[in-house]
Amino acid sequence: MMRRMLTTLPITALLTVALTVPGGAVEPFQNSGEASATQRTDSSRDAIGAAGAWITHPDAIAADAAKKPIALQFRRVLNLTRAPKSLLVRVSADNRFVLYVNGVRRAAGPARGDMAHWRYEVIDLAPFLKRGTNVITAQVWNDAGNAPAAQITSGHTAFLIQAESAEGRWIDSGQQWEVRVDRSRTVESGMKQLQAAVGPTYYVGGAPEQLTGEHQLANWTTAREAGDWRPAVEAAADEKRVLVADPLPQMRYDAVPSGRVVRAEGVAAAAFPRRALTIPANSKATILIDAGRLLAAYPVLRTMGGAGATVKLTYVESLYDKAKLKKFAPSGQERLFDRSSVEGGVALGLTDTIRPDGRKARFAPYWWRAWRYVQIAVETGEKPLTLDGFDTFETGYPFQQKGHFVSSDQGLDEIFRIGWKTALLDAHETYMDTAYWEQLQYIGDTRIQALISYDVAGDDRLAVQALDAFDGSRVVDGLPQAAWPLNGANSIPPFALLWVGMLHDYWMRSPRQEVIQRNLAGVRAVLDWYAPYVRPDGIVRSTPSWVFVDWKPGLDGGFERKGKGPDSCVVSLIYLGALRQAADLERATGDAARAANDDAAASRVAAGVQANCWDAKRGLYADTPQKLTFSQQTNALAVLYDVAPTAERQAIMSRVMTARGIEPPAGVTGSSYYFSFYLARALDHAGLGAQYPAMIETWRDLLKQNFTTWPETPAPSRSDSHAWSAHPTSGLLTYVAGIQPAAPGFAKVRIAPQLGGLKHLDAAMAHPGGVIRARYKVRGGKLNARLDLPPSVTGSFEYAGKSWPLKPGANVVDAPAAGW
Repeated sequence: MMRRMLTTLPITALLTVALTVPGGAVEPFQNSGEASATQRTDSSRDAIGAAGAWITHPDAIAADAAKKPIALQFRRVLNLTRAPKSLLVRVSADNRFVLYVNGVRRAAGPARGDMAHWRYEVIDLAPFLKRGTNVITAQVWNDAGNAPAAQITSGHTAFLIQAESAEGRWIDSGQQWEVRVDRSRTVESGMKQLQAAVGPTYYVGGAPEQLTGEHQLANWTTAREAGDWRPAVEAAADEKRVLVADPLPQMRYDAVPSGRVVRAEGVAAAAFPRRALTIPANSKATILIDAGRLLAAYPVLRTMGGAGATVKLTYVESLYDKAKLKKFAPSGQERLFDRSSVEGGVALGLTDTIRPDGRKARFAPYWWRAWRYVQIAVETGEKPLTLDGFDTFETGYPFQQKGHFVSSDQGLDEIFRIGWKTALLDAHETYMDTAYWEQLQYIGDTRIQALISYDVAGDDRLAVQALDAFDGSRVVDGLPQAAWPLNGANSIPPFALLWVGMLHDYWMRSPRQEVIQRNLAGVRAVLDWYAPYVRPDGIVRSTPSWVFVDWKPGLDGGFERKGKGPDSCVVSLIYLGALRQAADLERATGDAARAANDDAAASRVAAGVQANCWDAKRGLYADTPQKLTFSQQTNALAVLYDVAPTAERQAIMSRVMTARGIEPPAGVTGSSYYFSFYLARALDHAGLGAQYPAMIETWRDLLKQNFTTWPETPAPSRSDSHAWSAHPTSGLLTYVAGIQPAAPGFAKVRIAPQLGGLKHLDAAMAHPGGVIRARYKVRGGKLNARLDLPPSVTGSFEYAGKSWPLKPGANVVDAPAAGW
């Protein structure tokens, strides 16, 4: 059903309107109490009156019906007698928009959500407006079947802008806005392109783009230029789309150095991109630029001349080993061991194509890319092509670092730093498993990413977005989807249990209870979903969907992913953990009777695991009641969730671990980089936190490969930028510096360092009330600890078998050094 057309003023009146708009400024949500599920929710026309309509182009209506990609440009030209003091507007689009005011990029969005939580950005346009002529424009696009998997759509490409107050109604989207189809951009399947480049793989990020200079309308963001503009038409309404305010700040768009040329063929390019470079007519040239680190950014190539030329930009995390390329590589092509090396390396990856038409031009893909290396391959026609420059605008969630780890061990410092850089790379409007390949927010990954955000940035807004998004995803099969937002379904029932753990993590770190309260119904739904699959003795039977635990044989759910398999000890333990965590949340903010029921169910599961999964001969818990395989995963969870008796915990951990790294002994399935997060928790719970530095020797080995972010798996790794591998950044603060919450809401702290051979350490963890800082010096057989706590925070310092109380503010403890 079409929504009624706006009743509007004549455009001549709007062009000369004198503005008196109330003052005010946008204040982003700093904390989580009002975020996501409980934030402002508006219908398409809400309490502010006859607000702006969703507008589009007639060609877009046809493209949407055919499910074809399309890009639109919207424009409004105003002649203002004076600039307003404030002009708060709500801006949204389906799928994406970039908003320009007088030629300058001012906002982008909408932040990804789903149909029941379609975001709008709140922006104050007043600082960017001036007396006289103003041009407000928006680039809008919908890539249909080639859109990222995380991009949900109503199927109606459209743009929306609404003033927050009646005095600003003149800005609202309607017939006064002009629109044209941007035919300079087309897209193709990223999955097909990447599979053709590197073999079987999974890619569902931003689509590769083809940008054609011939169809570009130059200066469209700044001038009332002639072109195929026409009045916008109203778009079809979608009753399922519910508008909600975006609780997040705008993503970064920061100019950063593009790097240096490390290889060139067919042209001398050492000075590029600092200086322009000309490629002669009828020639080929290839230029490889190293940004020096893996980043997520918008690339911009500036050109002049070159009619008939073709330029291909290929983005890679690291170069592939030319000597080891295989025609069919089911586990992925191998990369160069040294990620900073280019010798013998091949750039295989996502590729954008640019076709200049001879004019001076600026080519910029609409969606950002992830790369350390970008290869620019040029083939000219009858005219030479000048590359005026290559610009890089880094993007991502604007976290600010508050926590730190600086010690006498540079290797540990580097592990902390790289993990933080990985976390930054994979944090955008949602958390992302990998900025390059999938750009999906998975529960398993996100739980780890959220902890890093709490500990290093002290900013919980992105985490709360994720917690609420997963709760909102239960419309598919009753469970939180493993990845959300998602244009489809991805159910991993064990991940739904980990979502309960993620809520528990938040409860321990935040004094605000609103997030827990509004998600308790989802917690109950997860446990109720599992109940029919639990045997009377507490063991969890095979469930529908993908029963994934870890990327290890027997724990990955199998390739069929149909949920057919044996009853599972390891899933029973994950379920046990969720029951205990849910009981804590119910006692704190929910139903005491439900908490008692969860506790009783947890006791049955624990008894069932002990009776069915313990193998006395091996001294280990088996993965299934058949007791055919044994793993770090199952035994770590048995220790962590107190199934293993206290007296047995350390012996069990010693049987599944070797003296160095996360590699297991023979006959035991080892943890991935991801699941070793739980291995570390089990070590600490067993009283073996002193072994944590030895465990992360695995990451010290990775330093030899010059990673700038952590990879997904050991070689051959699909991804060099996987945030689930970054948990040592949080772990170093938690286990080595020893800073942990000792009460819900981080009301109390327990500081129990495990310094090993460190001579000094300066560490800080972000806290809702500020920062907890711990400075240690070991000298002459004594430890000097200087411990600074935020106001109202108390706790204890535990070291070498002794305990000291801690008060708010500065604390000093002198103790014999451990081992002396």
